[in-house]
Amino acid sequence: EYEGKTKSVVPLFNSNILGYMAVYSSGFDNPDLHATLIMAGRYDGHGFFLRSDNFLEKLPMFAASRYITYNRHWTQRANIMKSADGVERFNKAVSSNKIEQDLLKILLFTTLETQNHMRSLYGSDGRFYRNELSLDNSNGDTLATVSLAKLKQGSKETDLFEQWGKVLTEAKKTKNYNSKLTYSVYQIIDELNTSEKDENDKTIYNYPELNGHLNTLKTMVKEYYNSEIVPFLFEYEFLK
Repeated sequence: EYEGKTKSVVPLFNSNILGYMAVYSSGFDNPDLHATLIMAGRYDGHGFFLRSDNFLEKLPMFAASRYITYNRHWTQRANIMKSADGVERFNKAVSSNKIEQDLLKILLFTTLETQNHMRSLYGSDGRFYRNELSLDNSNGDTLATVSLAKLKQGSKETDLFEQWGKVLTEAKKTKNYNSKLTYSVYQIIDELNTSEKDENDKTIYNYPELNGHLNTLKTMVKEYYNSEIVPFLFEYEFLK
């Protein structure tokens, strides 16, 4: 919500707009503040709209921004930076369809990454905005699930899909679950994985099985990112 800061982005609605991405700076200070994937444009306009005809080729920028989250050693922060030096090679590879499977792996990662803050919601303009970068096909296929049908699954991909299925199954059992919505991992954590504090200020989760599956998924996503996504990001110099 806009709270008095200078607006630089023009409100925009178009059926091919999926969300809004902003990735700030070439470094990794405050990575969660400087990498955003959300449903609507940011007030400062420092980003761009993701569209159904270009989202796959834009997602590596988001993936690169997550590097320090999964590699927190101080030498990594000092020696690694985000880059666009390989953009010409990357664009040629996109045009030739050479890296389709790599981009689909990055899409799978993005759908399961908790810093992807896209969610299904009813906007103040009265429109319903469905999260198309979600694996939740309870209300029909999303753009993500249609695209990922072309992914050649190995055991790691199959395991991620299965773990997501466990998360969604438990999410549907929660009190706050809304069957009309298409959920992301972030929206499940934020709205459904509720908790309370006990007398010792310890967090007690209302749905421990859901919370356990979410924690397992986070561990699997980290391993998948470092083994399957990071080498591609270095090859095409999104990281260097």
